[in-house]
Amino acid sequence: MKNVYSIILFTISIIAIQCCNNLPSVPEVPIEKIEVGPGPEDMVLDTLQGYPRLIISCSARRESHKPYGEMFTLDLTTGNKKELIRHNEPEDLIFRPHGIFLDKELLYVISHEKEPDYHPILVYRLHGDSLEFRELIHASNQHSPNALVTGPNQEIYFVNDSGKRGSMAEKALKLKRASVVRLAKDSAGVWKSEFMAMDLGYPAGINRIGNRLYVGDAILHRIHVFNISHKGLTPVTEFRDLKGNDNIRIHEGHLLTVGHIRPFKFMKHAKDPENLSPTKVFEVNPENGEFTTLYATKGSAISAGSAAIIFENYLYIGQVFDPYILKVAYEKVGFIE
Repeated sequence: MKNVYSIILFTISIIAIQCCNNLPSVPEVPIEKIEVGPGPEDMVLDTLQGYPRLIISCSARRESHKPYGEMFTLDLTTGNKKELIRHNEPEDLIFRPHGIFLDKELLYVISHEKEPDYHPILVYRLHGDSLEFRELIHASNQHSPNALVTGPNQEIYFVNDSGKRGSMAEKALKLKRASVVRLAKDSAGVWKSEFMAMDLGYPAGINRIGNRLYVGDAILHRIHVFNISHKGLTPVTEFRDLKGNDNIRIHEGHLLTVGHIRPFKFMKHAKDPENLSPTKVFEVNPENGEFTTLYATKGSAISAGSAAIIFENYLYIGQVFDPYILKVAYEKVGFIE
């Protein structure tokens, strides 16, 4: 009988080995690290110049980096890189760009000029490789803006990512003190602000499709969905299980967001680039919240990823700290663990 059991166990082992050998392997994903300025946290796609390019918001966020704040461009046809030249800015302006949004030829830039309490939105007109300063917006309720989106009537929606700028207690305890704010000009042309949604966790991304507004929440791992009307914002639903989602971009009617999926590793990476921070890129159906993971890394390819854009056959991923973006062959995107 022992011999029979031995034969059965041996046979099962052989079958198991053959099955494992026949499992499809994870494909190697061609990637390229493209050096830009430190902290390429947000990106937009610009096709108004007759060729496609990324406009990348770069700002140094580590003590080990020298002070740096510029708008970088990457020509997606030639690979050429440039810093956009800025004109006609106020003499005392300190440029520390964060979230950006491109509305036709107008580029809106959140700048963390003076911590903790001065975070204007700067408006530029884009002319080829230069930015002409047009306006500085600083209204009430603008205490910790992270990301923004504009509307058809030149209104601006932005997210305050916390109730108190830089509060670690809010993050650690998942206190819901963040908000969505609407900016619009009154009859005298003065920008006025109004809270539109309250009691959010840590909203780091916002975008819209028509009259529907999508607000990411990195702490609560979800996207809040609102209908926009003349009465304000009406909550519709929430898309859950999107870990640490950051900026939201639109691709072919779907939402793209990048997740900081291990928040404690993210915080360690903020202090030391050798501490890797895992990153995932999610594609989300804006109708029902179903999502797929387009790309994942434990941090060796890119850490603390923050924004994603797809153009033709490539996925481009920005990050919060290190001075490069990642280019991934989109037709072969898969898991890297």
